[in-house]
Amino acid sequence: MKYSQRINLAAAAALALPATSAFVSPPSTTAATASKSAAVVAAAQIQEDLTFTPPDTLNDGQISEQLCTEAASKMKRVMVPVSNDVSDTGYVGISFIHWEATNKQQNTLTLLLVHGFDSSALEYRRLGPQLAALGIDVYCVDLLGWGYTQLEEVKSFSAQAKVEALKGFWQTVGGNGEVVVGGASLGGAAVIEFAAQNLYRPSSEDESDSSESTTNEEEEEGFVRGTVLIDA
Repeated sequence: MKYSQRINLAAAAALALPATSAFVSPPSTTAATASKSAAVVAAAQIQEDLTFTPPDTLNDGQISEQLCTEAASKMKRVMVPVSNDVSDTGYVGISFIHWEATNKQQNTLTLLLVHGFDSSALEYRRLGPQLAALGIDVYCVDLLGWGYTQLEEVKSFSAQAKVEALKGFWQTVGGNGEVVVGGASLGGAAVIEFAAQNLYRPSSEDESDSSESTTNEEEEEGFVRGTVLIDA
């Protein structure tokens, strides 16, 4: 089965599932609610890469598909924090596409999708709009070194650097808000590692715990609520 056919099947499967069953967040604790408020503030402080120009897939890439042209026109690039092992500046430019949910229902989780090997966020040009039409907010992000990410002045494109940049992206754009992550091929491997490092763990509500213990648990609380692996 061709890759494009598999992506189409994934889209069909997604459409067959009620959005409210797969992406609805369980009741949040007070700490989680506070985290969401902080996410809104953080997301408002996004620093876009003003040197970035969305790809002209029609003229430069000679791709006539209308959905590809529309997806490319939505692409942006933001500066996200990374370690000095990745960039001496402490930042790299990560490109992404955001399909905003239509009639998003309360408590519906955002979906963060990562493409496969040697590809880009345009891989989800068909699936993204369909999920958004179901009321799911969708972000498709390019892995560092691929797609339309920054290449100059980047010291490492290792697997670790890719996951680090992915973490920096969601910190910058999503404010580390609760999210479901999904990926195809190498993107699946990246989101597994990303999810393992940031898995949601409810804070203890046992009032008998010491304040120090409660503080530690809140600091360790992650934000990844689920993982979707796409067979591609």
